[in-house]
Amino acid sequence: MICALSFLGRSDQSARVRRQVLAELPSHGHAPTVAHGKFFAGVAPELFFGDLQTCQNQCAELIRYCTEKKVGQVRVWSVLFRACASAMLKPSEDNIAALRGEMDANYRSSRIGSSLYLAHLAEALLMAGHVKGAEAALREGLVFVQESGERYWLAELHRIQGRVWLNRPEPDRERAQTCFLQAINIVRGQEARVLELRAATDLARLWRDTGSHNDPRALLEPILAAIEGGENLRDVRNSRALLAELV
Repeated sequence: MICALSFLGRSDQSARVRRQVLAELPSHGHAPTVAHGKFFAGVAPELFFGDLQTCQNQCAELIRYCTEKKVGQVRVWSVLFRACASAMLKPSEDNIAALRGEMDANYRSSRIGSSLYLAHLAEALLMAGHVKGAEAALREGLVFVQESGERYWLAELHRIQGRVWLNRPEPDRERAQTCFLQAINIVRGQEARVLELRAATDLARLWRDTGSHNDPRALLEPILAAIEGGENLRDVRNSRALLAELV
């Protein structure tokens, strides 16, 4: 429920459920219930919506808990989410290699969530200037989605591909725009308004930078209006900052 409400742009409702879950957990004695509650209320939303430092800190605490209580699956998720957050916070060779290593280790038992992990790997590689590596990770992610049907992070793969086109030695703005539009169409079908805003902000920035006749305000303002609360979300802040630059 927390994740669904967050993606739908109902941030205030999601925050209330998160607070309720975290408040009730201390009274539970069942370790797997506590671990899952901490993960979905305290870890996953932070990575999904960009509070990477909080995600990293919460993961470290949850890994210790899961190790002590022998809750193996949630520990695996937490290790992977921490690796994603670390690579995004500091896209160093070591952090990127650590994320790739944790992904490879996880593949021995499960590939669930690979679209999410590969998207973060691609974005970290792009931040580090490894454009070809980012392209390879995105190709791997798109093949995985096609084979598995795991579509919840598909739009992000296309959005990041758009950024790759802009960061090539010879930027291709037309292909970047196509990728951003594809990402927007996917998330509109999923009603994932926060991810729609993320892709739309990249597209609006491209329009601004290229002097396009398209209106960034007409693109961004309706999406912002559809998101309930969420003023502290990274994507909302980024969108509003871009709108302020357009004044």
